[in-house]
Amino acid sequence: MSIDAIAALSAAQAAAAAPQAAAPAAAPNAAGQDFGSMLLANVMHADASVQAAESAVQAFALDGQAPPHQVMLALEEARMSLHFALQVRNRLVEGYQELMRMQL
Repeated sequence: MSIDAIAALSAAQAAAAAPQAAAPAAAPNAAGQDFGSMLLANVMHADASVQAAESAVQAFALDGQAPPHQVMLALEEARMSLHFALQVRNRLVEGYQELMRMQL
């Protein structure tokens, strides 16, 4: 990833964050996404990155045509996606346990 791509990504994230900061309550409904659909989309993304990493490893092991750096990038992206999904899961479980400990 080049520096220009990182700068463009940062600018896009800043532009996306600015309208959300102005109207935080209207943002989820305006985008048409609720928490469940965002969670499902991220799980699907993690699954797709794992499958891409598996394909890259197979291509590298069987054909030797895949460049090693692309295989490593695919594996790292899959690892990071799974780590992020695990952290979200842990937070959800912690929130659920905290709710269950509350006395009414």
